[in-house]
Amino acid sequence: MAAKWVVKIRFQNRAETILCPSGANLLELLHQHGHSVYSPCGGKGRCGKCLARVRGRAGTVTASERKHLTQAQIDDGIRLACQIQVTGDLEVDLSPAQQLVILADGLAGDFQPDPHIRQEEIRLEQPRIDRQHDCWSRLQQQLGCREAAPEALRRLGELSRKLDLLVTYKGDKVIAVDDGEAGKEKAVPYSIAVDIGTTTVVLYLINLANGVQVGAYAFANPQSRYGADVISRIDYTINHAEGCRELKQTLLKALNEGIRHLASRHGIDPARIYHAAVAGNTVMLHMLLGVSAAGIANAPYVPVFTDGLELSGRELGLEIYPEGLVELLPSVSGYVGADIIADLLAADFESEKWRLLVDIGTNGEIVLGNRERAFACSAAAGPAFEGANITFGMIGAPGAIAGYQVEANGEISCQIIANQEPKGICGSGLVDIIAALYSQGIISSTGAFQEGRAEGRLAEYLGQRAYRVIPGKEIFLTQKDVREYQLAAGAIAAGIRILMKEAAIRETDIDRLYLAGGFGNYINPESAAVLGLIPKTLLKKVVKLGNGAGAGAKQYLLDRGAKARIAGLKQRITYIELSARADFQEHFMEAMFFPEL
Repeated sequence: MAAKWVVKIRFQNRAETILCPSGANLLELLHQHGHSVYSPCGGKGRCGKCLARVRGRAGTVTASERKHLTQAQIDDGIRLACQIQVTGDLEVDLSPAQQLVILADGLAGDFQPDPHIRQEEIRLEQPRIDRQHDCWSRLQQQLGCREAAPEALRRLGELSRKLDLLVTYKGDKVIAVDDGEAGKEKAVPYSIAVDIGTTTVVLYLINLANGVQVGAYAFANPQSRYGADVISRIDYTINHAEGCRELKQTLLKALNEGIRHLASRHGIDPARIYHAAVAGNTVMLHMLLGVSAAGIANAPYVPVFTDGLELSGRELGLEIYPEGLVELLPSVSGYVGADIIADLLAADFESEKWRLLVDIGTNGEIVLGNRERAFACSAAAGPAFEGANITFGMIGAPGAIAGYQVEANGEISCQIIANQEPKGICGSGLVDIIAALYSQGIISSTGAFQEGRAEGRLAEYLGQRAYRVIPGKEIFLTQKDVREYQLAAGAIAAGIRILMKEAAIRETDIDRLYLAGGFGNYINPESAAVLGLIPKTLLKKVVKLGNGAGAGAKQYLLDRGAKARIAGLKQRITYIELSARADFQEHFMEAMFFPEL
């Protein structure tokens, strides 16, 4: 019989004891028991983020740990959970779970609510012995609908002696029937808009009777335990027989918990949610359905589907009204997903003037277009903007440096999320820090640190040149971090240039620049322009879209005309595969250099 070892886990003033077999991986064990340890590389030992203080038989410190941890950390018992195989009893101390600051608000489009789901009070004709028309025929005669969901027919049977009914329908399909005498207020229809991001998920509860958003609920995407980026998660599904099902169930469980939370908070029955619109990148939508996204990971990057899909709540396993409609918005390609389509719906791409949309995350999706034509691409930015490959990088959680300035006199000022003790650097802070150092001459246009310009602030950290971000604090920006930023930003800047080249326009022809997503909302556009991430000429044309994916999904629910506009948007977008462009490398190398100040 295999040995069973005792692992005691302490977190947030609580403790848990579990038994595990010899040889179990500690990170996988923690995830299996509901501890969402930040592990952006998916447990491969590359990111150095899954920190835990461990006592007991934790094995020899690995080469990967020595690469990411200082000797002081190792002496203090800090280890990487992914590197530990349990071969004896252990005690594990976890730091409090990082709570993301999640962007839920987005720029609302200008439209009058006209939802897909409608409700109508009707009075059926009284049946007679000489006119024995069935209940459904009499309802059809009143309403003009041609189809009925099985649950609606079942309920109609229960109410067969009732003449006053409250009917909920979409198009010509009846999806629910209620007792009209019981009161319309008790049967108010709701919908839910869902934005499934790689890092975060946001749910919006909407009252369809008046078009008002009742509430929102946001949480970290629980699939992050399998890796911070979509490629890591796809790799997991390829290497584990039940991987697709596992990632689907992980996400679906969290979505249903979110729905229950929203419904409970606002005193409604989840069965009153009749419609859901789901936006997300192409990989996230595949994983929501349990469909393999392996084809997206390698050339020619082919997804299983890009069209919009319709399912019932029961078919998907979403805990809304069982016959309620769940619609997945369409995608453009494997790396330009339904989240970008939703962004475009929230933005104004129906103008004759050229508009540029940049949504920066693990991938940078870019769309350049107007009402006649549009071009889109995806730049493999990597996880630098989400802190994954940055030495002291972290998600946008309390304690993250989100803003940074170096004054002319050398004084440092910075903004820390939640005004807590600084712990690390999130994406917007990374851009600010590098822009400040470049403006001060501490970093050259090539990205190299300039000796003698940092007044003693340059040091050695883990064997490489590094800049101490805050005097007296052990938070550094390393030379490798600057290179990681240049790789990520260079890909996005090159993508913008190639789309302009494809459209045969100049920067001056662009009327508006939309910055979308959490990173786009919090980034300082001036810093981004200093580094060439966005063109300087467009600085005054920046519009922060906020959570455009969420705003677009909400608009889809409340505007019946949105579906046709989305179809038109998708039809006029030409997708440009950057890796197939002979000129991409040239533009990319140019964009790696910071522009003249």
